[in-house]
Amino acid sequence: MKERITSIDVLRGFALLGILIMNIMSFAMPSISYFSPLAYNGTIPNQIIYCISHIIADQKFMAIFSMLFGASTLLFMRSVIKKGKRPSLLYYSRNFWLLLIGWMHSYFVFYGDILLIYALCSFLLYFLRNISPRKQFVLGFIIYLIPSFSNYLTYKYVIDYLEQADQNVIIEYWNPNDETIQKELDAYRGSYKKQVQYRAQMWSSNNENDDSSGDIGGGIIGLSFLIDFFSRAFGMMLIGMSCFTWGVFSNSLKESFYKKMMEYGFGIGLPLSILGLGLAYSFDWDWEYVQFLGRIPNTIATPFTSFGYIGMTMLWIRKDYFKSFQDRLRAIGKTALTSYLLQSIIATFIFYGFGLGLFGHVNRFGQIAIMFFIWGLLLIFCSGWLKRFQYGPVEWIWRMLTYMKLIPILKQTK
Repeated sequence: MKERITSIDVLRGFALLGILIMNIMSFAMPSISYFSPLAYNGTIPNQIIYCISHIIADQKFMAIFSMLFGASTLLFMRSVIKKGKRPSLLYYSRNFWLLLIGWMHSYFVFYGDILLIYALCSFLLYFLRNISPRKQFVLGFIIYLIPSFSNYLTYKYVIDYLEQADQNVIIEYWNPNDETIQKELDAYRGSYKKQVQYRAQMWSSNNENDDSSGDIGGGIIGLSFLIDFFSRAFGMMLIGMSCFTWGVFSNSLKESFYKKMMEYGFGIGLPLSILGLGLAYSFDWDWEYVQFLGRIPNTIATPFTSFGYIGMTMLWIRKDYFKSFQDRLRAIGKTALTSYLLQSIIATFIFYGFGLGLFGHVNRFGQIAIMFFIWGLLLIFCSGWLKRFQYGPVEWIWRMLTYMKLIPILKQTK
């Protein structure tokens, strides 16, 4: 049991740090910069950083995090049943509070929150916890690929029938004008109130000028991202459940298995992501391609690359290299919810107007340097915290809300 928990925590800590490779762009620059290297400050050096980040990180670490959420669902259920408690009541209590935390994070701190999606997925995930691992794995991949099929079908059968006003909405989303970019810059460089208002406007489906033209175009963008986020998270959670049952995350399989995971995962996944980038450049990041087809190669590549990282991490744990660093990653993994929220708090303070106000001023090289700084803070803080406390601060509050009782947080001295 100890080895299982250790390997899962190290992998979760590794994935959590990896998520920041892409999220740092969303914290530091206008939101479209996450999807396109040309939309804002598209110099060659910045494009190089974007391309490397996209190939090694985009969706990959989020996929691992989602898989581990599926695994943690099974762990939680088994723990509750072992204690003789009602699993359904505690499970839904736990994820109701996660939903609330996610909503607060997305509304008050960072629009790129994943906790809200995870909580929503969890409500359905409960009903699939007992099907066979093979069915979970196959169903997970089918659900995961839904956005690729839906985007392709929309491209093939819908786009030519859109009115020009609807096409213009999609065009302007992928090629925002200077005024749109400046509005986002002003919001995040401005007061905290402005930032909250801007985030609310981002999520709102209401058109400010009450003009219905372009509603279908806006709906296509919104529905596309909603299906994408939900399907990718839910699909990988199911895959994570199956992998946990098979012993992948407990590091209990043969070394040759993890070597093959790494070789085939990176060998297939990384070239596919590179191919996707090459196609995007060959289409000159055209709105039709980027909106409907551009994400498909990287989406297919993601599970392969993620499995490559999992295999690499398991082999690394077995070799016991850099043990102190593994211990620090494990500490981050054990305080994953706290660490995830801390990333947002630190990054928004650095980039947003209520803090240092560097939003839009730092190029992608500078963002990577800041990312390493945040990594360092988390590696130091989480390890130090767990020397005195049993849980991360947010985990502790979450646990008490779930069980509706006071739970000691200090480590008991022997």
